[in-house]
Amino acid sequence: MKTVRESQFENMEVEDTIDLRAIISMLRRRLKIILFSVAIIMSVAFIYLAQTTPLYTSRALVLVDTAQKNLLQPGPEGGQNASLASSIIESEVELLRSDTVLLELISASSLMQDPEFGPSLSLTDKVRQAVGMGVTERSGDALLNSTLSKLRAAVSVRRRGLTNLIEVSITSANPQRAADLANTLIEVYIDLQVAAKSEGYLTATSVLSRQMDSAEAALARSDQALADFIDTNIDALERESGSASVARLRQRLEDLNSSRLEAQTQIEASTLALERQDWSTLASQLEAEGLSALETQRQALASRLGEVQDGSPIAVNLRLSLDNIERQLEQQGRFAVASLQEETQSFQRDAEEVRENIRRELLGGELSAETLSRIYGLQQEAAIAQRQYNTLLNRIRELETQAMVQIADSRMASAAIAPNRKSFPNTRLVLAAAFVVSLGLGVGLAFLSEFYFGGVNSSTQLSNVTGARVGAVVPRISQSGDQLSVADIIAEAPMSQFPEAMRRLRANIERFSPAPKRGVPVIMVTSAVPAEGKSVLALSLARTLAAAGKRTLLIDADMRKPSMHKLTGVELSSGLYEFLVSGQESEAAADCYDFDPRSDVGIIFGRERSGQPTDQLVQSEAFRAVIDDGCKRFDVVIIDTPPLIPVVDARYIAMQSDCAIFCVRAGETSQSDVRFAHEQLVDYMSEDAAVLAVLNFHVGQESDTRYSGYYY
Repeated sequence: MKTVRESQFENMEVEDTIDLRAIISMLRRRLKIILFSVAIIMSVAFIYLAQTTPLYTSRALVLVDTAQKNLLQPGPEGGQNASLASSIIESEVELLRSDTVLLELISASSLMQDPEFGPSLSLTDKVRQAVGMGVTERSGDALLNSTLSKLRAAVSVRRRGLTNLIEVSITSANPQRAADLANTLIEVYIDLQVAAKSEGYLTATSVLSRQMDSAEAALARSDQALADFIDTNIDALERESGSASVARLRQRLEDLNSSRLEAQTQIEASTLALERQDWSTLASQLEAEGLSALETQRQALASRLGEVQDGSPIAVNLRLSLDNIERQLEQQGRFAVASLQEETQSFQRDAEEVRENIRRELLGGELSAETLSRIYGLQQEAAIAQRQYNTLLNRIRELETQAMVQIADSRMASAAIAPNRKSFPNTRLVLAAAFVVSLGLGVGLAFLSEFYFGGVNSSTQLSNVTGARVGAVVPRISQSGDQLSVADIIAEAPMSQFPEAMRRLRANIERFSPAPKRGVPVIMVTSAVPAEGKSVLALSLARTLAAAGKRTLLIDADMRKPSMHKLTGVELSSGLYEFLVSGQESEAAADCYDFDPRSDVGIIFGRERSGQPTDQLVQSEAFRAVIDDGCKRFDVVIIDTPPLIPVVDARYIAMQSDCAIFCVRAGETSQSDVRFAHEQLVDYMSEDAAVLAVLNFHVGQESDTRYSGYYY
């Protein structure tokens, strides 16, 4: 006999097309699940939209100029490599979102005190505060990092396609706050960019300044070396050149050096006198008539001041006059010293000029090659040192100027404005997504309920679930008040739908049942779980066969919960259980045998529930003898068995049956139970036995539980 899975596989191969009607019918049956899912998820979405604080996103644009700009040397901009320009823009994107820029924004906008971005209590702190444990103290760095994390989450920086534009967006609960922060962020970024460029130039200036000190020292050494050579060898050079001009220039140089040294000595003495306010020495050193006159007046006032009483009006006036004269002495003394310094510098310049003239005269004279080479080498070293010094000095001055006139490579192309529409949550998107998700979830649950977890609702579904042939679909029939069971309709209304379904089941049994082993078909009626209407189905089938002229025996083998006596209204003093337990001969079966009051069906009744397991009874020779005796006396033997899942009795009865009617209550029995029970039934029946599934819509006696109180 084919397994359930093989049968299902064959059905899948045959039915390779999609039955839209079946799908639509299934969705209509599971419409409550779909609507429930939609209602739940849409309600959650509405609650979410109502409770969520709306956020607004403001956007600003930054234009990055990748060309290097120099305000001191304006000119046409050359072409630039595209990949280099792109890398520059991507670098600026990373700088815009860097922590350095965000920290400057926090400082500029005072975000540490902002209720939205400022530090707030964590969930742990809130719990601790709620239970009275106090709040954990956090360091300043921790508070700053909290604000930085919130700001980092609110800031978005991205490049607009392949353009030189960078979009900066900030999300906040306050639309104006979002615009202000976006604009401030760009301003801070531009200021930092200018400061970084200026700092770079100043750093380069500092490096060159250190090199310039070395160049200045080298220049002084080279100049001094040439001067020392000429001064040291002036006599020999004069004799060697034989030029009268060299002698005159030499004398002129000596006079200038002497005058410079004299003036330098006078400057030092005058400066010391100024520092000590020794006006007499200052006047004598500078030999200025104005200073001498002022010094004479000062001495006279000082003498008179010593003769008057301190604090008197005359003393006060004399002191003021004395202070005035001393200020004049200081001013004129400093002026005179400055004049001497200027004169000294003039002597120095004249001496340099004379030295230069001496060099020219010597180089133009009759000097030896060795002397000329020596002078020329010293002169070249001085010229090289001078050029290096001038180059460094010019570059330093250029860098200092560039540091002061730097402009940013980026500018704000479009300032952010306060948005009038919220960016989060997107009401339409949330509702649309919630509807799609809820609808998909509802349809998914409908399919799961239909094909896996829910009950069986159609003959096609029953065939797919079990892999068995469907013998009949029994319609849902209401039981009238004077009827003991729905099976009474077989006799009372033989032309209604319910009897017709039983006749269809009878026809399928006759068509698809194999040849009986005992010469008479033994048909068992079972179900997966209790309360599926199998006993009513067994009685109805028996009455239908009897109406067709078949001598029919119905055995109520559900000894755990016999029900035929209730369905027919027959009360006997003994039942099948008592008969099998008593061990009497088969003739004693008359104590539990009687005819159906509404048909010619012979019934072996059960009377009371068994208080003991009955599986050993259905395996006994006595039970086998009951079946064998029924096959000798009747044309058909129908056995009403217990459900398959709760107890094992039906499994042993299946071994003795030629055909099994597997009753499934529509919309109630879970598909997992149906699969499991059907697999067990198929496993225990012989290979040539037939299994017909019946979809039973009859509700029967309602029960609050499926297993509780059924057998034990």
